[in-house]
Amino acid sequence: MPKLQPFPALFACLVIGLLLLNTSQFLTSMKHIRQMEEKGVPGHRLHVALMLEGPTYDQGWNSSALESLTELQKQYGFSLEVASNLDPEKITAAAEQYASNGYDLIFGHGVIFSEPFTKVAPFYPETRFVSFNGEAPHSNQTTIRYDMWPAGYLVGKLAGQMTRTRKVGYIIADKPTEYDQLNGFTQAVKDTSGKTKVIVGKVSDFNDIAGATKAAKEMISKGVDVVYTTGDSLNLAVITEAQRANIYAIGYIADQRYIAPNHVIASMIQDVRQCYRTVMSQFTAGKLPSGSVTYGLKEGVNRLSSFGPMVPKEIREEIKRELDKLIQRR
Repeated sequence: MPKLQPFPALFACLVIGLLLLNTSQFLTSMKHIRQMEEKGVPGHRLHVALMLEGPTYDQGWNSSALESLTELQKQYGFSLEVASNLDPEKITAAAEQYASNGYDLIFGHGVIFSEPFTKVAPFYPETRFVSFNGEAPHSNQTTIRYDMWPAGYLVGKLAGQMTRTRKVGYIIADKPTEYDQLNGFTQAVKDTSGKTKVIVGKVSDFNDIAGATKAAKEMISKGVDVVYTTGDSLNLAVITEAQRANIYAIGYIADQRYIAPNHVIASMIQDVRQCYRTVMSQFTAGKLPSGSVTYGLKEGVNRLSSFGPMVPKEIREEIKRELDKLIQRR
């Protein structure tokens, strides 16, 4: 029997050892990948961009988006880039720059981002574009829509119950997506009392503070004693005017009773955090739907805040009954 040479034997053992080591590392890597897939966590660090039409400090629509993503960043560990106060004509270029730089998820926090995203999305299929209240025709687009008619109706019921002059005000950004809520509000006021008048003030966009302030002063001069505004940074200015005139206001987006506790009777909250939680969870799991997704009172995304002490118990109970009806109806 030939004698086994020591060098070839040592070499064979080394090769076998390396093969076993590589196999072990491969199996371990596959296990980690399966675990990440089960948890919905992508295999690389996500890069997320948030685009805002207005400022991050408005205590409403824009600030709620930043707060939501900052909170989620701790959970998911993604990088976050924020662009605020964007001029409409610069949105397309900004979105294209983020996408070309490899961002995985781009949020446009408002309807104004829908059209620019639609232009850019086909050229960057690996990027998901998410906007609000607009259109999303491409497979890598999603738009979040709020079911606002019921929300408007609930707030209109409250305004109609609280007015003493039988004149209530509504300040609206003159955008097509905003009229469902106004229609619900108007219908509720009419159902509460056919003698109560709704005075509507229109502004050019969600951050038209000067226009909203002027509209608030005009309707207050006409006898309005409850005013509701569905803007972003302009809400603060309108509530301030209501406080100066010693009338009531209804907050929007966030619970804005803290701004003027003796004058804000309640707020219609849009739970932006819940929207972002849902989107991020679905995106990381590869289950974020394309096209339109709708949330409203039924899902708890739209909800009324606690009432101020000036709202009588019987009115609170009436609003609660109305909420139950609206949830069942939708």
